[in-house]
Amino acid sequence: MQRHAKRILTAVLALALCFGCFSLTAAAKVPEVRHTPDWTKSSSVWQVSDGVTAYIKDGVLYFEGNGVIPDYTNDNLADRPWHTSIFGTVSVGSGITDIGSRAFAEFPNLRYFYIPSTTFIKDSTVFHKIDSDPVIRIQGGEETTRMIGGKIPYTSLDSFAAIAQSVSHNTLYVVDNGAVKNMLRQKTLPNLERVYSADNPLIDQPTRLREEEAEQLQPFVSPLRFAPGYEKTGQAVTSKLVKPGVQYLELVAYYLNYMYPDFSYGQTYSNMVTTGDKAYTEYDTPQNYQFQIPAALQSPGREFKVVMVVAGQPTVLDDIDSSDTTITFTTQQGSFDYSILYR
Repeated sequence: MQRHAKRILTAVLALALCFGCFSLTAAAKVPEVRHTPDWTKSSSVWQVSDGVTAYIKDGVLYFEGNGVIPDYTNDNLADRPWHTSIFGTVSVGSGITDIGSRAFAEFPNLRYFYIPSTTFIKDSTVFHKIDSDPVIRIQGGEETTRMIGGKIPYTSLDSFAAIAQSVSHNTLYVVDNGAVKNMLRQKTLPNLERVYSADNPLIDQPTRLREEEAEQLQPFVSPLRFAPGYEKTGQAVTSKLVKPGVQYLELVAYYLNYMYPDFSYGQTYSNMVTTGDKAYTEYDTPQNYQFQIPAALQSPGREFKVVMVVAGQPTVLDDIDSSDTTITFTTQQGSFDYSILYR
């Protein structure tokens, strides 16, 4: 077992040396907990929160127990028991359910993380201003699922994807095997990049590994375009499948609970209309867009609605076509997020 662990760590370290810099964004909500900073900085074991302790050994910060690593803010970073410590690796135990905001922020020498696949990551600030070449080793193949607003499933691996999708750069995600790699990578489209499986025989050959991984990416075709008669020469519509954060999903869940209780949540996309480097935020007149419904959501006679969100403000748009394979909706917006609801 020890030899196997050393082989994986050696492979991860070797792979990490071949890439460079990254900061991360958005994800899972940490339940409110009582933070009890009743420790001293000379303690050998720190009480982090109810049920969770931490300690440092040989340059590794370990978290053990059952519960959460709580949120911190810029004003109380010094409340972190490990705030003045020196370490380059974090190892999170299997009983840790959540990692809160800024838990590891501003440790420039911190590069390696061992985190269970069942742990939720609060948001990108968890990894703010750490080493420029971080390696996140996601251990295990199971997801923990929570229901947002009792309506929308949200998993621990969704929280990793929500962070990873917004920046590509050089953070590496190393998972147990190819099945977990595909599960994580395919949560977004375009697929998440720099996700590697520890059991890949090419793990210590980064150039060949990248070539093989690139071949496995799903081709990206935007599911949204201007509806016939509304096309604009030179303007490209690009909609990406994304994993939104919890706050966004709570907004959508409100509609499912109080306005459309017989509808279900489908997927969420982020849309832009561009010409080269120019983005079209809003048009002077309403535009019709046509959305190609994914095969998994198609069903004869199914009814669809679109929840569009612009600057945090939601609007419900009706499907104005009768097709079972497309949704047509009208808006003046060019840049927006939107979620598909169906019944």
